[in-house]
Amino acid sequence: MARAVPHIHFVLDPRATRWPDIDSLVEADIERMPSRFVGGRNSWIAQGFVRLRASIEARGWHASAGPGFPDGAICIAHRDDVNRFAVRAHRSFLVVVRADRAPARACDIAIAQNGLALERHERFLPLWPQPGLIPRDDTRGRRIERLAYRGRISSVPSWFRDAEFLAALRLRGIEFEPSSREWEDYRHVDVAIAARDELAEVLKRKPATKLYNAWLAGVPLLASPEPAYEELRRKPVDYFRIRSAADVLAALDLLRAYPRVYDAMVENGRARSLGFTVDALRERWMALLEREIVPACLRASHGRASRRAWFLRAMASQKALSRAHRLRCSAQALGRSAQRLAQSLRDRMRGSPSPGEAKAAGATRKSIAG
Repeated sequence: MARAVPHIHFVLDPRATRWPDIDSLVEADIERMPSRFVGGRNSWIAQGFVRLRASIEARGWHASAGPGFPDGAICIAHRDDVNRFAVRAHRSFLVVVRADRAPARACDIAIAQNGLALERHERFLPLWPQPGLIPRDDTRGRRIERLAYRGRISSVPSWFRDAEFLAALRLRGIEFEPSSREWEDYRHVDVAIAARDELAEVLKRKPATKLYNAWLAGVPLLASPEPAYEELRRKPVDYFRIRSAADVLAALDLLRAYPRVYDAMVENGRARSLGFTVDALRERWMALLEREIVPACLRASHGRASRRAWFLRAMASQKALSRAHRLRCSAQALGRSAQRLAQSLRDRMRGSPSPGEAKAAGATRKSIAG
């Protein structure tokens, strides 16, 4: 009896994304049109199909992308597309990308975008690096004239707009460039910054993408100590920890005072980036498919229709986890609002410190060294 050819299907629900040309795209199109591959489904599922299709087909397997869950196929889907009771997903082998969401239960294997507190059915695969990433121009040398943030502006800390902070940067001859577009362009970036004003419940699910994007771009990174960044941090030159505008100024002063530290961060980033290139991540995906996902799917190929009851129970659990996640976020948001109100009242009574105070700068140097 002939052995079944594995079919790997990347689920793209047309109600959420529009990819009429997905079958005609090649990897060069990702670099040519990077903005199309931003966002959960686009970056994980559409990009994953384009980057993995040739490797999948080279093994004699079948690759496809589009709506639905073909019976018996290995379906790679975003959690948002496996979050309804009324789907036939149970008739396929489900590989669900959790992304920024609550845990995925209605699946055979879940893909997590950081390696923190993985559950038994979860596997860590980093998100693909920034599509079309353009590294820093080497001719800029050690100059520090442009500090850049590449990401969504809606979640940046309030001190990004602080007048004293911006004035302190200008006094140092440094331009600050927060940008919600052209995330791939690091040509004229001398130092990158990664800081978000987000709830702890949200941050613990985020990927470390901004960290390895900076490594790949050849740019030192100043970053708030998010869980995914801390997971990858092995030594101080991986990135400088920052928590405030004062920390940023102190870190920039340190890099200017000690150019060899700047060089060390760039060289270290080049070495660390080797584990996060497109080729490296493609190898990780294919290893997971070959060693675990395809064999598990072939072993479970009989009686898949009987999984309907399992799927309904798992979906009920998944829905409950989503509600619990929302409740934790609401509680954290209320607590943070109360803390900010109390801090605001204290600041009005005694005046708040300026970003450039020497005491804060000294504390930052200690945290950088740690």
